[in-house]
Amino acid sequence: MNFNNVLVTTDFSDVSLAALTYVAEMKDCQITLLSVLQSGDVPPGLLQQMPDPDAVKKYREDILKQAEIKLDSIAKEYFIDMNARTKILLGDEDPAVEICKYADNNNMDTIVISGQGRGSLGNLFIGSTVQKILRMTKLPVIVIPKEQQS
Repeated sequence: MNFNNVLVTTDFSDVSLAALTYVAEMKDCQITLLSVLQSGDVPPGLLQQMPDPDAVKKYREDILKQAEIKLDSIAKEYFIDMNARTKILLGDEDPAVEICKYADNNNMDTIVISGQGRGSLGNLFIGSTVQKILRMTKLPVIVIPKEQQS
């Protein structure tokens, strides 16, 4: 199967690197490396009680900048001489919803994701984000399994 626009996701966990390795072997396609960060809004009442309410804004900006630097670094490491873009989404919704919306709004052909990132023990085979993406999208989804631990 040929794909022109491939969306590969990462949560920066070691497990998610397997998806990057897989996509790095795809040729002749536009790759978009995406990471979704939750906005983590602070309730207004709590924000008013903080000595420096701007500290939350500065913290978010710092996290976003660090994520952009890390994502750019990953792209340079895994996608040498390839057509790769990076995108950090600061989302209010579940990461799976944000990933599916991004894929739909940007004409992606497929989504590539690792089988389990930061998920809980309750999701033994594939993570909850993957399960939600599989249910929500009409696009083909390539799930890269978590490497077996010896």
